[in-house]
This record gives sequence, structure tokens and C-alpha cells, in this order.
Amino acid sequence: MSQLKKIFKLKNNEPKKAEKESEEDINKIKLTFFESGYGSSKQAEGNHRIFKACLEDVYMDYKGKCRENENLQKELKAPYVDEKGNHETELKKRKTALALLNESIAQMEQKIISYKNDMVEVKRSPEKYGLDVDKKPKAQFYLGLIVLIPITFYLLVFYISASFSAFFKSFDTDELTAAIFDGHALSKAIEDGWLEGIFVTTIPFAFMGLGYLIHMFQKHKNWLSYSKIATLFLVTFIFDAILAYQIEKKIYDILKTPDSPDFNLSIAFSSVEFWGIIFAGFIVYIIWGLVFDFIMKEYDNFDKIKSFIRTKREDIKNCEINLTKLLQKVNPIKEEIASIEGKINDPQRTIDGFVFSNKHYLTYHAEYVKGWFLAIADNFDSLKRREELLSKCQEEELKHLQEHNIDNEDYEGRLYKLIN
Repeated sequence: MSQLKKIFKLKNNEPKKAEKESEEDINKIKLTFFESGYGSSKQAEGNHRIFKACLEDVYMDYKGKCRENENLQKELKAPYVDEKGNHETELKKRKTALALLNESIAQMEQKIISYKNDMVEVKRSPEKYGLDVDKKPKAQFYLGLIVLIPITFYLLVFYISASFSAFFKSFDTDELTAAIFDGHALSKAIEDGWLEGIFVTTIPFAFMGLGYLIHMFQKHKNWLSYSKIATLFLVTFIFDAILAYQIEKKIYDILKTPDSPDFNLSIAFSSVEFWGIIFAGFIVYIIWGLVFDFIMKEYDNFDKIKSFIRTKREDIKNCEINLTKLLQKVNPIKEEIASIEGKINDPQRTIDGFVFSNKHYLTYHAEYVKGWFLAIADNFDSLKRREELLSKCQEEELKHLQEHNIDNEDYEGRLYKLIN
């Protein structure tokens, strides 16, 4: 066995820059193993028990030198290093993805907290959020509403009565006192026909619709809106003037004498009752429009806050949906990280230990066995004795390979094996 030790000693003294053994060096080593096997077999007279011990000695000696050979270990561990590197790259990607995901979750949770704080804070400081509102809009809104409701009833009564008197009522001397305000105007119109009833009922809402349009046009501060508002006021005034003219004409026709001239605009404009009817409707209509515009603006004030809060609730709902989706991605990524870390540990154990090269060992093992068997064939003339020794030695060799799990080299992966 001294020859084997010399082989390994020589190999260790070779310059480290030689990455791989040359073919010539391999052939020399193989020859030395052959000679060592031949000499040991000759000395032991082919004894199979000594053969077993020699194989074990060769194996353990090669195992130790294989462990100490840094260049060989580097070459054998290269696939495991590459495998570990690939897994580490994948692990880094997964950890980066998890970090970004956790950051997104934290940002989403912070958004939800911020939105909830905004919902509370906007009631105290609406100007902080760019909302130009009165801090006490509700009181002014309800005060304006209290004023608007009776004015609305007044307009309903006035225009129902005035439109009935102007278009459908037949006057006589007994009804002149109720020329404008007739308490039975609606019921009388319905008695005359359902169309008449619908007409006098909807007339007030037409005026209120004009008031609503004026409010909407005021939201746009430009000359076109102002011209539309002026037109609406003019139309309302003309319609009121028509109602007043019709009513005043019917009254005049009943009271006129044979010498009186026909009713005309000059007579109407000089009549106090004519202007009274106009202003009883038109002036109150203007007041109604101004009050309506006022309470709508006050409503817009606290509706802005409600709208702001409603928007924030929608934002919170969307954030919670997105947060749920993000949280659902966390566990799968964590499971992938744990799986990859497990995959890294397997090659890492190989890298931390050492790789025993079945391929290299079997090359030298075969040469040693060949030398041993040849020595038996050369030194025993008895065929029976020779066959007996060869058979027992073959059995010992097979046992040796099986014990060390190097008896099967059918696939490439078996060429490199981690020895614990």
C-alpha cells in the first residue's frame, strides 16, 4: 500500500494551477494501481479476505485524498454550486416580490387609515380639503326652507286662481271681489273639464321650473348665462302681464258704460289693479327664486361634505378589496420561499461536505482489481485453485461495491455522490 500513498502524495505536490489531470498522469496512476494490486495479490497469494481488506484500504485512502483535493472537489461540486446559485437567484426574486407586496399592503392600510381620518376631519375643517363651505350651513338651509314653503303655497294658490280667472272664469258683478283669488278655482276648473283642471294645476310648476332654471344658470358665471336669466325674467313678466291683462279686461268689460272705449294697453297700464296683479305674482316669484337659490347654495355647502365623505367611503371600499387581493398573494409567496430554501439546503449540504467521485474511483479500482486477478492467474497453476480464488475475490469485490453504493453506474447522476 506504500505505492498508493506515494501516488496520492505525488498528486498533492503537483502545482495547484493544474485544474484537471492530464491523460498521461491518469495512465501513470492507473498503471501504479495495477502494479499495486498485482504485488499485493502475489504477496497474499490471492487470499480473498486479504483482498477485501486491501479494497477497503484503497477505497478509504482514495476517499481521504479525494476530500483533500481542492481542485477535484471544486470540479465535482460545480453542478451543486450552480444549482444552489439558481435557487438563490429565484429566492432573491421571491423575497423582493414579498417585500414589495408587504410595502403595498402597508401603503394600502395607511390609505384606509388616512381616508377614515379625512372623513372625521372634514366636518371640522372643510377648507383644509379645498371645500369652500360655511361651517354652519344647516341652520341657514332650514331657515330658508321655512321661508320657501309658505311662498311656494302662495304661488300655487295665486297662479291656479289667476290662470283660472284669466282663461276660464266668466265674471259677473257678484264675482268681481274674487277676480284674482278664487278659493274654488281648482274645483271649478275640474268641473269644467279635466284638461282645464290639469292646466290650472300645472301653471304654477311651470313658473317654479323657470325659477329652477335661473338657479342652474347662475352656477355658470358668463354672459350667456346672464342673458338666459334675463330672458327667463322677461318671459315670466310677460306671462304675468298677460294674466293681469286678461283679468283686468274681463273686469273692465263688465263695469264699462256704453260711452267707455274698448279696453287696450294704455288703459291696462294706467290701472292700479293691473300692476297689482303683476306684482302679486311676479315680485313674489322673484322672491321665491331668490330664496330657492339661497337654500340650494346652502344645501350644496353641506352636500359637499356629504359628497366628500361618500367619495372617501368608496375609496376605503376599493382599498379593502385591493388589500384582500394583496393578502391572498402573501401565503403562496411565503410557501414558495420556504420551498426554495429547502431546495437550497440540499446542495448546500453537499457543498459543505465533499463529493466522492464514483467515476474516478472505479477507474482506479478496476486497475487494482485487474492487477490482483492477473497475479492469481500468473501464480497458480492449478486451475481449480485459481478459479476458486477468482470466484471468492469477485464476490468480495461485488460486496465492496454494494456496501459503498457504487455498484450501479447506469446513469450519469450516480457519478457524483455526497459522502457523509
